[in-house]
Amino acid sequence: MIFDRTVHESFLKAFPEKVGAMLDTLKGHIDKGRDSLEEDTVHDIRVWSRRLSEALSIGAILIDRKPSRSLKMLSALRTSLGRLRDNHVQRSLAIEYGIEGLPEQLEAKDERLAAQASRSLVEFDMERLERDFLHFHRELIVVCDDSNLLERNTERISTRIKKRYSSVGKSFARSDPADFTTLHNSRISIKKLRYTLETLDGYIGLDGGTLALLKKIQDRLGKVQDLTVLLKTIGKLVNKGRLSVPVETFQRISIDRHMLVSEFLEGWRDELAVIGRFIEEPATNQYERKDKDRGNFRSGVTEKFSDGTIEKILFLASEKGLSYRGVVAYLKENPAICDRLGIEGLPSYQTLARRAGRLGKRKKTGG
Repeated sequence: MIFDRTVHESFLKAFPEKVGAMLDTLKGHIDKGRDSLEEDTVHDIRVWSRRLSEALSIGAILIDRKPSRSLKMLSALRTSLGRLRDNHVQRSLAIEYGIEGLPEQLEAKDERLAAQASRSLVEFDMERLERDFLHFHRELIVVCDDSNLLERNTERISTRIKKRYSSVGKSFARSDPADFTTLHNSRISIKKLRYTLETLDGYIGLDGGTLALLKKIQDRLGKVQDLTVLLKTIGKLVNKGRLSVPVETFQRISIDRHMLVSEFLEGWRDELAVIGRFIEEPATNQYERKDKDRGNFRSGVTEKFSDGTIEKILFLASEKGLSYRGVVAYLKENPAICDRLGIEGLPSYQTLARRAGRLGKRKKTGG
């Protein structure tokens, strides 16, 4: 990452104006939403409220004052639109997977959620937000224009980025394919890092490819979360007798989710290392996989099956409620599933049990 005085001085001088432009953009989307609450408008309001919140948070570490009320207002705004946005996503997925009857039920729910979201937009106190922002903005201009504070401000911004990056590494390392909460937490951490870097885009040494990689990781984990919610929605409606879904459809959704999880688990170390090269975070070495030829980097023992392959099989066993012996037998009988999941060769159930224990110990120690 480029952290020289020239770059940071130019950023700090332009930062107050950039934050002001973000507020204007958000206001425009809110005005549009008050007229007609389309799906794209809901998305834009939530995205720009996050961007503004991150910019305000960066400004807060510069002026030593957190704009708490503004941040709470923006958070409440996102929450008020969140359920509607989630319903839009679920309806699109229901159509994509051809789940008969579900799109109609979600559309009926959409009307109620849209009415609630519209009320939230009408009641949102934009004047209050603008008044609070005006005071904050004045302080920010003074601090950003003070050359005596340049080194201090530069260090504070650098520290924030490094903390965001470190948080991503820790949450990724704790990701458990059997616990979707950990995967959701990983998505939140990468999203926070992405918004931080986007706020600083143009003033640090990040290229478009790195930002695209951040979005790719976030989108992948976001799809995992969306499919998890979809499966829960289907399960609830089926149990209530309000929906009938073929077993094959349920399995297809589960396998698609599993493939996304597997892609994440196999690639996050390399992807994080790419991001880390720009951020210059020393913890990069802690998270980057160095076990070439599928070697175990902790024990130095070369393994025939990669951790990614073992985790795929363990996840499938968890999904289907199978024992180690049972899941190996199941995959032997269903080679098409092996092909779809990218599993080349199968371990014995004894090897699977041994590696499962090792992976479990690794997770407990934060590795």
